[in-house]
Amino acid sequence: MSSTTVTTNAGVQMPRLIYGTAWKKEATKNLVIQAVLNGFRGIDTACQPKHYRRQLFIGNLCNVTVETLRTYCERYGKLTELSLNRDKDNNIYHCFAFVTFQLAHCTTEFMSKRPHIINGEEIFVKRALPRLTASIPERLVVTNRLVISNSTKYDKETLRNYFKKLGYIKKFDYEKGFIDYRDYDDVDRILIARPHYIQGKEIFVTKLIPTEQSDNELINEQSDQITLTDDEENFKIKYKYLEKQFEEYKQIKEKELNNLRKELEQIKESLSDITQIKLDKLIKNQQLFHQQLLLRLNPDADSLHTQMCEDFLRSTPNKKRKTTTSLTDNEYEYLT
Repeated sequence: MSSTTVTTNAGVQMPRLIYGTAWKKEATKNLVIQAVLNGFRGIDTACQPKHYRRQLFIGNLCNVTVETLRTYCERYGKLTELSLNRDKDNNIYHCFAFVTFQLAHCTTEFMSKRPHIINGEEIFVKRALPRLTASIPERLVVTNRLVISNSTKYDKETLRNYFKKLGYIKKFDYEKGFIDYRDYDDVDRILIARPHYIQGKEIFVTKLIPTEQSDNELINEQSDQITLTDDEENFKIKYKYLEKQFEEYKQIKEKELNNLRKELEQIKESLSDITQIKLDKLIKNQQLFHQQLLLRLNPDADSLHTQMCEDFLRSTPNKKRKTTTSLTDNEYEYLT
């Protein structure tokens, strides 16, 4: 006989474990009685059906049809239910739906692949919490903060070690009983998995439900003493070290930049001097050339040419012009 089956008094082999669903709660009592009489050893009559771990709420579906949504979701696994709510009076689809996968790991994979884009628009996805174990605010609110009732009754490290197994913790406030997870899905999964037990005692958890008081606490949170995770402590140390390195690097580069600026100014001045000297030489050469030309044409034109050159030099706007050494009548100055 298989270890997963049992032979009843009627000689029929049946599964060793019976699962009684919550929506058949009235019939569960009779089912348990009959199961015990027939030899079943394991009977699960939990009021939290397992299909809640496979059901998702999907929002922002105003421009998405049932067929499009089904085709997209079935990429991640087979569906057992898809309900795209519709207004019966106007026959208009609402912008949200409930989707149930056949296997729980398909739901987990779907959540891990966020964000999801359908028809060019991002859809909102969260797990559907059971109505029998979750309040209306818990089912509606989306938050990454978990609230632990009477957290100081438990050992701090024991509490931290238990809940860090359920998701990545960003912040842990032991005194106030707050745990901030990186993903809001971690909080939903923790609520679905209730009840939780630590050292044989049930620990009550819920979501942070926004109120005026909680909003003020969030505003003043920066002044509170928050216990950080080890990863965040390491990150802070690395950040300070990198910040120090950056400041040293910045100072070195600023010195190098100042030196380059000084060198650039010196080069500009030297180039300016060189250009001015060449210009003076060119003018002197032109002056000498015209003077000799006029002398050949008219011996009396020497004084006239000299006066014209002096007028030209006086009209030159460059105040920084350097005078070159005087040249003889028949001497040209070569440009270098």
